[in-house]
Amino acid sequence: MKLQFFSGNFVTRLRETAATNVGKYGPDSSWLETFAAGHVYIHESNHVVDPPPSLVTSTDKNAQNDAENAKRIFSWLRMLTPALAMEERLWAYLTHCAFPDYMYARWPAVSEKLVKRRYLFQSKSFDALARNGIARLWWAGYLTSDEKRTNPFELTETLFLRQDIQVSLLERSIGKCRNVRMCVLDFLRDNRSGLSEEAFGKRIQVLLRELNLLGGVAILDALPPTEIQRFLKKVGETLTNDQSSANSPVSQ
Repeated sequence: MKLQFFSGNFVTRLRETAATNVGKYGPDSSWLETFAAGHVYIHESNHVVDPPPSLVTSTDKNAQNDAENAKRIFSWLRMLTPALAMEERLWAYLTHCAFPDYMYARWPAVSEKLVKRRYLFQSKSFDALARNGIARLWWAGYLTSDEKRTNPFELTETLFLRQDIQVSLLERSIGKCRNVRMCVLDFLRDNRSGLSEEAFGKRIQVLLRELNLLGGVAILDALPPTEIQRFLKKVGETLTNDQSSANSPVSQ
């Protein structure tokens, strides 16, 4: 089968009428035919792909399935170039037509804002790719997979351990640097026990803040991974020592 996508005009109409269409979203996307009013709204690309994979859903805690679903989406659409993977027409088609059951389970359409954020693109910035329900899965796989590893998706799994990590690395400019992104994920994977659940959000903010400061005196893209890893280890040791001091009887 050939990979399909929506027409630009159809995506525009979906965005403009999102408020009135909220109640139509669900596991059945047949309402789109009526909405199209006889106009051609689906087109075929030149890319031949396998049928869409089944995505994992559960009755609760669907966020726990994100890493597995990212592997499936990226593996299915591995041939996409970054330029094509920024096409709202593609991701809008996939959220509405290829995976409506998954979207209904993971991101039920309860508001106009959610429809625009998860089923379409909320803005023209890169952040929109990290928020669209299917695009975020592909980009997570693209940005974190590494075929040189025994498990190519081990850092994809780390990325989805917590929302803090995803926001920090997919929605912040510092995450655009591959060396930084992969080194941070490696550090978090290797130091999960040292980053307590309660303090995790603050600690990853500190890690990335220190990296930003380093970027003020060095070109992060040009630094070898070993140097970034050494820097992260030093910051991590400081955070661990601070936590140990806060928990000691003397400090209480």
